[in-house]
Amino acid sequence: MPSYVTDANLTSYELAFCGAMAGVFSRVVIAPLDVVKIRMQLQTHRTHFKFRAAENSDIQYSNIRQALKRIVREEGIRGLYKGNMPAEYLYLSYSAVEFWAYKELEQKVEAIDVNHKVPHTVKTFGSGMIAGCIATAATYPFDLLRTRFAVNKGPQMYNTSVTQAMVDIYHREGPRGFYRGIWPAMIQIMPYMGLLFSSYDVFAKSFKKLRDDNVLSKGYKPTHDMLSGAMSGFFSKMAVYPFDLVRKRLQMEGSYRAESNQSWLSCLMSIMKREGVRSLYKGLAPSLLKVAPANAVTFMVFEETKDLLILFKEVK
Repeated sequence: MPSYVTDANLTSYELAFCGAMAGVFSRVVIAPLDVVKIRMQLQTHRTHFKFRAAENSDIQYSNIRQALKRIVREEGIRGLYKGNMPAEYLYLSYSAVEFWAYKELEQKVEAIDVNHKVPHTVKTFGSGMIAGCIATAATYPFDLLRTRFAVNKGPQMYNTSVTQAMVDIYHREGPRGFYRGIWPAMIQIMPYMGLLFSSYDVFAKSFKKLRDDNVLSKGYKPTHDMLSGAMSGFFSKMAVYPFDLVRKRLQMEGSYRAESNQSWLSCLMSIMKREGVRSLYKGLAPSLLKVAPANAVTFMVFEETKDLLILFKEVK
């Protein structure tokens, strides 16, 4: 049985187009929170499990509101959208590859499991997990550029085009420089995308059943898709957040640090030792505030684009 995402009569490439549209729209919504999250993640002060944080003059971004105000004051409104162009490329290409791969994987799994012995949730989890890995590997350089542009506050780094920034990274760090932090990204993305697709399938199908039973109005389907995306994104992000922070730290190493070859595990241990275990969750608040609307918009736009394509095909 196909999942809620792929139950329409659309090809993998048509779903890739739907995913690309969803990625572009979701990025526009969450860009400022993404910049705040990255700035918080890259602060190296020690944190503790306390209800009230100690005063620390080294903390530039202490909470979401203060960070937003400081960035606007020091860098203007455009500061909230630093790294937006590589991020748009990232979201467009990532979502396109992800939904294409998910459809292809689901079809292959269904063809192998002809007797339907594998639980449906396991299929959606596995397909989402592998699709996320494929999309991450294919688009990772854009993720690295997004991080470096978002952190840049001076004229010395990337105030040029995306192409020039890529040339600069290649000359200074070599081809491997485009993939700094990819291992924690892979470790993070496997459970995250698996949980995201499997939980979205559960939530979305539950809403669909309530609509089919006339408990909920069919006119609110976009809202139901948004709620399903928001809830699945929220819980999935909570589970894998420390790996996201390690990934951001490793992405910045080649930019301004000498020790640019540490592994993701040594980076993780170093953060816990120098900054405390709670530091693995720096930037969690803006990340959660970002992931809910991002996934809500992503899946809503995806489903609406999918319905529109189906309508066009029926008219033909």
